Amino acid sequence: MRKQQARCSVLIELSNKKDIFSATSACEQIGDVRSAYSYNGESQNVFLLIEFASEESVKELLLKCSCKNLEDAFIPFSRIIRFNKKLEKSTPKTTVSEEEVIVQSVKSKQKTVSELMEHMYVSEKLSELDTRLRFFFCEFLKDALGGLFPYCDALPFGSSVNGFGKQNCDLDVMIRLYPSQVVQNSEFYFFNKTCVGNMLKKRSIYALGTFFSTFLPGFSHVEKILHARVPIVKFKHNITGMECDISVNNMSAILMSEILYFCGEIDSRVRPLLYAVKRWAKEANVTYSTPGSWITNFGLSLLVIFFLQNRPVPILPPLIDALQIIGEETAPDFGVEYLTPITDLQAKASLNTESLGKRSVLLKEFLNFLGSHPFQNKHISVLTGKASTLKECCDALWVQNPIEEHKNVTKNVAHSDRYELCEKAQLSSKFIASNMGVKCGATSDLSLILGIPHLLKTFAKNSKELHMSKLLNEKNQNGHRKKHQRKT
Repeated sequence: MRKQQARCSVLIELSNKKDIFSATSACEQIGDVRSAYSYNGESQNVFLLIEFASEESVKELLLKCSCKNLEDAFIPFSRIIRFNKKLEKSTPKTTVSEEEVIVQSVKSKQKTVSELMEHMYVSEKLSELDTRLRFFFCEFLKDALGGLFPYCDALPFGSSVNGFGKQNCDLDVMIRLYPSQVVQNSEFYFFNKTCVGNMLKKRSIYALGTFFSTFLPGFSHVEKILHARVPIVKFKHNITGMECDISVNNMSAILMSEILYFCGEIDSRVRPLLYAVKRWAKEANVTYSTPGSWITNFGLSLLVIFFLQNRPVPILPPLIDALQIIGEETAPDFGVEYLTPITDLQAKASLNTESLGKRSVLLKEFLNFLGSHPFQNKHISVLTGKASTLKECCDALWVQNPIEEHKNVTKNVAHSDRYELCEKAQLSSKFIASNMGVKCGATSDLSLILGIPHLLKTFAKNSKELHMSKLLNEKNQNGHRKKHQRKT
C-alpha cells in the first residue's frame, strides 16, 4: 500500500503557505487528488506532498513541467518539483493536512511509569506524513536509476518500517540493482561488468553517491563509507529533512525489518518496551549515533526479544517455531515464511499478565536481566530463545543474527563497554524499583525515575578516576624506564 501511495505522489515546493490551496487546486485540475500534506522546509519555504488517485496523473503533471536556467544547472526529470502561482485558484476539494508538531515535555495529567511509556511511544512514533515521505523518497531514488536499471528497487528498512521508529529518525534504504524475477533458460542475456567479492557493492556505493550528489536536488554532506562490512553512502536530504544511509543488494536487512515488525505485531507491549529501552540506552550513554565498541540499537532489540521469549509465561515465541527463512539472498523467492498464524501467537502472549497495565515491571525486569545475566561465553539466540555455552569465545557479547546465523551482531562490543552496559542497567533497575508508584507529569520524568543523572555523574567520575590512574601508571612506567636507561 505504501509503495503504491508513493508511486502516485509528487512533492511540490511552494514560496509560502498562501500557495497551498492554489497548488492543490491546480493538481485537482490534472487528476483526482486522494490526499495532501504540507510541512515547513529549512529555508522558510513550504512543501506539499500530493497523492493522486492514479500514476497517470503524476506522469501528466510532470509532462506539463517547464525548465528554467537550462545553461547553468542539471535539470532531472523527477517527482520533486516547484510551483509558481500565476493566477488565483478556487478553493480545493481536498483537505490539506499540516505537519504534526511534537511537544516533548509538556506538563499533562499525572501518569504512572507504564502510562508514560505508552504515551511516549504513541506521541513520538513516525507520523503519517513522516512515513509517506520515506516511501516517497525511495520512489524518487528508484525513478532516478530506472533508465539504466529498469528492474531496480529502493526499499526502506530499519526503524522506518519495523514499527520501532520515532519521528526524525534516520532513513535506511536498500537499493536492489538486480531484477527480482530472472528469466531462466533464455538464449539471450545481458552483458555485465564482473566485480569480485565485496568490490561490487563498494563500486556501486561509490557511483551512486557521486550520481545522487551531482544530479539530484537536495543532497548535501555526502559521505561514502566503502570499507565497512556493509558499504554505505550517508547524506542529508535537505528537501525532506532526512538523514539517510543507502546500501545495495542487502536483502537480509529487509528481512530483519520484517521480522522485527512481526514481533511488534504479536503483542502491544513489545514496541513501547523496546522504545523505552532504546531511550534509556541513548540517555545513559550506552548507545551512540556513531559506530564504535558499544552495543547498537539492533543488538539491544534482539536482547529485548530474547528477554520476552524467556519470561515465566513467554510473550514472544522462539523465532524458529514461528517462521523460517527461505531461498538465497539473490534468489527471487528469498523471504520469510510464517509457520504459525499470528492470532495463535497473540493468544499465547495474552496469557502473560505480569505486566498488564504495568509495563514498568517489564522495563525493570529487562534492566535487571541486562545487569545480571552471565553473558561471558554465552551464545544468545532469538531463533531458539536459548542461551548456550561457548567453549572458546573471546567476544564480550555473542548475539546471533537470526538471518545470517553464523554472525554475531554484537561482535564490536568491547569487554569494558559490556561491563559498563551491565552496571548501568543494574543501577537503573534499582532506581525504577524504588519509583514504581511515582506519578509522572512529563516525558523527562522517566529519566529521573531511571536514575539517568546519577548514572552519568557516577560513570563520569569513574572514567576520570580511570584516566588519572592510567596517567599515573604511564608516569611510573616512564620513570622506571629512565632509571633503567641511566643504569645501562
